[in-house]
Amino acid sequence: MTSNVEKFLAREDELRLARKFCDDQAVLGAKASFEEKGVRKFASSRIKRESEMAAEEVECLNYEVTQRRRACLKEFYEQQQAMYEEELSALGLTLVKERL
Repeated sequence: MTSNVEKFLAREDELRLARKFCDDQAVLGAKASFEEKGVRKFASSRIKRESEMAAEEVECLNYEVTQRRRACLKEFYEQQQAMYEEELSALGLTLVKERL
């Protein structure tokens, strides 16, 4: 009879340890899930922040390119105007400029 009682108690101890292990695993799973969610959130916020910075940089570069193109075109048109005036001067003609 004692053998049955001892087997029962041993089985109860075994089940208690198994339940404790399952509970511990559930806690570890919850912690891992929480940590994984935090890492994903951090990564997505970092990607969003970097894409915003890249968009700002592209916007600044577009503005700079526009300004440089305007300056180059202005210089080009001034050179063309000077060349045209020289050609007219060589022919003995002049260009009338009105400034308002």
